[in-house]
Amino acid sequence: MSEQPLGWSDVETIFPYRDKLFVGSRSGMFVFDNSDPNKPKLQGRAQHLRACDPVVADNDFAYVTLRNNNIGCGGTVNQLQIYDISGTNVLVPKITGTLDMPEPYGLGYSGNTLYVCMGAKGLNIVNVSNKAKPVSLKILTDSHFIDVIPYNDLLIAYIQGGIALYDISAPADPKKLSTIQN
Repeated sequence: MSEQPLGWSDVETIFPYRDKLFVGSRSGMFVFDNSDPNKPKLQGRAQHLRACDPVVADNDFAYVTLRNNNIGCGGTVNQLQIYDISGTNVLVPKITGTLDMPEPYGLGYSGNTLYVCMGAKGLNIVNVSNKAKPVSLKILTDSHFIDVIPYNDLLIAYIQGGIALYDISAPADPKKLSTIQN
């Protein structure tokens, strides 16, 4: 086991995907080659104005949320950003689409559906089949959503006060199964 200094602070998330690590920080998204887990190497970056910056990725795209209402993060933007990271674009990710939304926090994806937490504003279910034009399909407002993990047909949502479980066998239409309170 070894350590790899990142060279900057304010890391929000680290998302491993295949041989890459996607690091979301308050100043941008950074892509590392992780083919040698003992020595990740910076491959590319997409920098933005200061904001909280969770990130997830799939084969050719990275999904980033920027939030401006956090004293620690600063920033001026509340939006989902989609980056093309295919081929050589991983070196300089290219933004393909955006979707403004209030207070985006953590996010997760399953197929062509993104689940974007918006704190007290709910959970935004977003269709990303067209990477240039993400579309908000519906917003669940039954909880204060902070982060999510899609796992097969289950969405595990970290909510204020506990965890909520949703059936996402129909990805665009989550159904609450249960809540586990702290």
